Amino acid sequence: MRAKWLWMTWLAGLAAACGQGHAIFDVDVYSFLKGTGDDSIAYFVPPAVTDSASSTPRRIDLPGAGSSIVDSVLVNGKVNFENQAGTGTIGLQLYIDSTAAGTLNSSALALTVPDANVSGNVPTPDTIIGRLSSNVLSLLARTQIWVRFQAKGSNSGAVLLQGSAVLKALRLTVVMNDKFF
Repeated sequence: MRAKWLWMTWLAGLAAACGQGHAIFDVDVYSFLKGTGDDSIAYFVPPAVTDSASSTPRRIDLPGAGSSIVDSVLVNGKVNFENQAGTGTIGLQLYIDSTAAGTLNSSALALTVPDANVSGNVPTPDTIIGRLSSNVLSLLARTQIWVRFQAKGSNSGAVLLQGSAVLKALRLTVVMNDKFF
C-alpha cells in the first residue's frame, strides 16, 4: 500500500511540476519505520560522558528517477525525547546511503538535529527541519535508499541519562530536474 501511495504522490508531483522544469515528490520515511521498532532509539549515557545509540538500517523504496538530478531535499518531522532519568542533552542524526552497511560511514551523515536539553522524567518534543547534506542528494534518484538514525547525548548530571528518542513524523520533499529520459 505504501509503494502505491508513494508512486501516486510521485506522479502527482511530476504532473504539477513538469511545466516548471522540476519534479517534486514526498517520501514519508516515518511510514516505513512506524511500528517496526526502528522508530525509537533507546539511549543510556553515563555521567560526564558523551555517547550515542543507533537504530538498525532500514530500506526505503523510491520510484526511481533515472538520470534526473536532485536539486534539494527538504526535511520536516517531529521527534520526542522521552527521558526517564538524568540531565543532559540529546540530539538526532540521520544517515542515508545506498546500502545498509554504508549508513555506518560518516560520509552518509545527511542531517543533524540540534541537541535538546532533557531532564528528569519529562518528554521533550522537538522539530526536525532542514535540508539534506549535498553528499547524499544523488541517492534520492535511485529506486531504494537505506536510512539509519543515531541518538547522541551528553550527560551533565551525576546519574545515568536514559530514555528514548521516538520518531513521530519524518517527510522528505525531493526537488529534482525532470530529466526522466
